Amino acid sequence: MTAEARYVIGLDIGDGESCLAWAPLDRSEPTRIYTRQLSMERSIVTAVAQSPSGRLIGDDAVTRHGATNFSVNFKEVPNSAETPAAVVFAQSLLAEFRECHPEVVADGVAFVGHPAGWPAEAVASYGRHLGLLGLPVRLMPESQSALLHVRDRCQDDRRLERVLIVDVGSSTTDFTVVEDLSPRNLPVGAALGCRRIDQELAGRVRAALRHDTALMAALDAEGGPEFLLLACRWAKEAQFSGRSRRIMDLREACEERFRPIVAAAWTWLLNLEIAPMVAAPGGWGEKFRTALAEAANLLGDRPPRLVVLTGGGSRMPIAGRLCREVFPASELEHDDDPSFAVARGLVSNGQQQAVVRRFRRDVSGLMRAPATEATVRAEAVLALDDMKARVTAQATEAHGSAADLTRRIKIGMFEAACALSESLEFHLAMRVRKICRNYGIPGDDVRLGLAPLNVFEEQLDRILHLLGQFQRLTEHTSRVGFAGIPQDVARHALSSGFEQARKKFASPLIPGMAQQAINAAVSHSGLGAEFAARARILYILRGAEYSPEQLDQIVAQVLAAITAQVDTRAGELERWLA
Repeated sequence: MTAEARYVIGLDIGDGESCLAWAPLDRSEPTRIYTRQLSMERSIVTAVAQSPSGRLIGDDAVTRHGATNFSVNFKEVPNSAETPAAVVFAQSLLAEFRECHPEVVADGVAFVGHPAGWPAEAVASYGRHLGLLGLPVRLMPESQSALLHVRDRCQDDRRLERVLIVDVGSSTTDFTVVEDLSPRNLPVGAALGCRRIDQELAGRVRAALRHDTALMAALDAEGGPEFLLLACRWAKEAQFSGRSRRIMDLREACEERFRPIVAAAWTWLLNLEIAPMVAAPGGWGEKFRTALAEAANLLGDRPPRLVVLTGGGSRMPIAGRLCREVFPASELEHDDDPSFAVARGLVSNGQQQAVVRRFRRDVSGLMRAPATEATVRAEAVLALDDMKARVTAQATEAHGSAADLTRRIKIGMFEAACALSESLEFHLAMRVRKICRNYGIPGDDVRLGLAPLNVFEEQLDRILHLLGQFQRLTEHTSRVGFAGIPQDVARHALSSGFEQARKKFASPLIPGMAQQAINAAVSHSGLGAEFAARARILYILRGAEYSPEQLDQIVAQVLAAITAQVDTRAGELERWLA
């Protein structure tokens, strides 16, 4: 595989049925669902068997003569030692897909779903076993994947502000709430899969037809109980979907030992009203309603705005009806073809991860580009000139006290800092928006949101320190000049302040003018000192320039701020992902 994969494969390995979807990572082609060449299966029976020619899956495992070790409904919490049957099935399905699309597998990454209710150690174990697939594998909760599929189709993101996903599968029913783009799995429904219905149907078949010796012998044969469960599931789905599987064709096609199950059990199941059984007290429907109520109780006074109902079991009308009863104020989203929602969402997850990864890479390249640094430096120099002009205007208008002069200088500094932020946002946000458009990320409303940068903080502190010296002199000379303070001490204090400002701003003071200001401050009133201080500050400010080190600091601060904003935006997208 190349450094970055070109394709993403979504593997939804279900307890009852499975499917495989794939698409290019760059979204240049739509997502497709794999169709098996001979059986034309898209929703593939999760069944495995052995034949003299090798391993069989799907309808082949059911129909092939001489098949042994037949098994279905094997998606269980994996242990760390034995390779799960679900992984063996995935290996065979991927190998079959590779024969048709070798370039996809050779240059692809696989995203595989898992029940949201599995503990973290089980997910980790499943991931280790999936390493046998021979390509990079990522895991994602199935319910979260289904939400991604809904998000791709949704025209109004406001519907997704608070969502409850109810994924009705064969082995589990997963409940995932998504709020503020963050998914959270609810500890509800881990043992409530539709397999319970199949098992109840199988029990009824055995009880009603216990005198059929041929059927009982078939059920005692290797694979017989599993085949009966499959027949029960197909009968259930036929009644709820209105589309019957081709099980009657199996009368002649299936392994001979299973034919009594087709002949007797299937015929009996066709005459059974399954929907009332599911809705009866104590039945699956009542347990599903209890799980919905538990989920509603966990959500408290914040019910979902949208309920997403997905999974093969969601095709039962009772599932949607009960969702509406428990969450009457919520909108219900129900996919017309829920069997493929998870696989499509897994593909979308891989594609969006690639988008975010490339988005980050290109924005990082923008930040490292010499032109970007040159822009920041140029704008910083312009902002300094703007700051000097603004502070000069404010200081000129100040009257009465050093405190007023300090306040006005702060206003000028703040205004200049805001102007710098706005200028940099104009120059850089425009480039970020272009990158967003390149990757299909909404960027028309991108604002980098730069806070006013404190690039003048040191200068402000130094100027205010100088003003503080004059303020203290003013307090002692407001009535009697420098009474009580030796003039040599006062002169030394003022000279020290001017010298510090001169060193900071690299602007030489004219010795004669500086001496005049000191003499005025020492020999006149506090007002004279303030006037001299204002004159000196303005003179220093007009000659202020940035040193190369200060410009480096400003560039680093600006780029760090922009990168943080981009990371936040990318992080919001990633919160939807696995």
